[in-house]
Amino acid sequence: MTTPSPSQVWGSHLSRPPAEQNVQFCAGRDVRALPMADEALLPYDLWTNRAHSIMLHQQGLITDEQLSRMLAGLRELEGLHESGKFFLDPEKEDVHINVEAFVTETQGTDAGGRMHIGRSRNDQSSCDLRLWLRDRGLELAVSCHQLAEALLEQAERYADAVMPGFTHYQPAMITTWGHWLCAYVQGLVRDLERLRLTLQLVNRNPLGAVASFGTSWPIDRNFTAELLAFDRVDTNTLDCIVSRWEHEAQLAHAAAMLMNHLSIMAQDLIILSLPYTGMVTINEAFVTGSSIMPQKKNPDFAEVLKSKASLAHGYLVSLMGIQKGGFSGYNRDTQATKYLIMDLLRECEEAPGVLRGVFETLTVNRARMQEQCRVGFMNSVDWADHLARTHNLPFRECYHVLALAVRLSAPETEITYQALEQALQESGHDLTLSLEEFEHLANPSSLIAERQHSGSPAPDSVREQVAELRVALSQFQAEGIVLQQHIDEARQRCREYRI
Repeated sequence: MTTPSPSQVWGSHLSRPPAEQNVQFCAGRDVRALPMADEALLPYDLWTNRAHSIMLHQQGLITDEQLSRMLAGLRELEGLHESGKFFLDPEKEDVHINVEAFVTETQGTDAGGRMHIGRSRNDQSSCDLRLWLRDRGLELAVSCHQLAEALLEQAERYADAVMPGFTHYQPAMITTWGHWLCAYVQGLVRDLERLRLTLQLVNRNPLGAVASFGTSWPIDRNFTAELLAFDRVDTNTLDCIVSRWEHEAQLAHAAAMLMNHLSIMAQDLIILSLPYTGMVTINEAFVTGSSIMPQKKNPDFAEVLKSKASLAHGYLVSLMGIQKGGFSGYNRDTQATKYLIMDLLRECEEAPGVLRGVFETLTVNRARMQEQCRVGFMNSVDWADHLARTHNLPFRECYHVLALAVRLSAPETEITYQALEQALQESGHDLTLSLEEFEHLANPSSLIAERQHSGSPAPDSVREQVAELRVALSQFQAEGIVLQQHIDEARQRCREYRI
């Protein structure tokens, strides 16, 4: 018996305590406060200020001494923030003015008062957000990739684990657990493609757009793009500001699509783990209990995940609506878009990791899966195909033969030899089926091996799919590593910059 946490009333019937990851994911904002939105942007605002100040110096717009003081003030602020000693002052309105005020107070007006040359809070906030979005997009891609790898490992292991396939929640045709898992990964690969596109669109420099209409100062936007690890400059200064919401919505869309895929996995796990199906067993680290029913092992993570997918949809629609019909130029409507994308990712960012833990510890009940393949006449289509192929009959005639065989086999849950023989006779087909032929198609493993085409549930096909999907994932991983290294090097260059 497990001793539950002093803070929990349930769990004493479990063999192990719940994973902290699971508990936190399910509890969510019930017990966690939301931080200031601009608190999350402070590290990026420091980077943006460093890059802009270095560029001003290169352009001869500030002196060595002024740049040195600016960078010293930013280093001091960063140290205080990292040690938990600096907090945003609400009276200073936002992160940008807080940073400028700190540098001015500690290094003097001659330094702090020049930081805003050739810049507006409009392009500054857009730049901060893009840097933040880029990091969050990369993190989400890594989590998505790790989940996909875990699923492929299981798909390879269970490539030959036959099980029922369903349509309309009813038994349909026999498949394999490996095939089911590969379907999940194929969806995740599309999610990674969306995240790749999102990162490409986000990773462009808006700094230098100023309020929306440029500046008379001779700034170098290409140099700040280099210092901030952007791929290129987003050229038109008006579009840089008007489209601020768009990059947030782009990542929100990718995240919402991912959550849809994850919610399908969650629903599948709920159904396949029911005592009445019993095809998989969720590890006790990822179940929760009841405050009144001592026997309960609830898949709360799956239910919470499904609701978070709905939240993601709502945030996305709100992001799309805020700028709909906006007047070209900066409008403060877009201040709220920052809250929406931050809330969306806060709700959803843990979901891939939770599911990864669930699948890595999932017990797959092969015997139960195979047993369930004999319920619901799931080899009916295979029999119809076999008769049409081997006896050169129209498929529709064979379909009706099998429909009759299903009716004649009742109350059995699978087609009987006698029923099939009778159905053939009553349908006017003078065919003789051997017992060997019948037993071959009554065997789920033999039957599934017949589907020898790309993408099928046959074990060999599943293994091919695993190999192909691994190649795709390795490409995403390589691209992500290169981008992350580029970001890290640029950030470090600005941190260590000295005159």
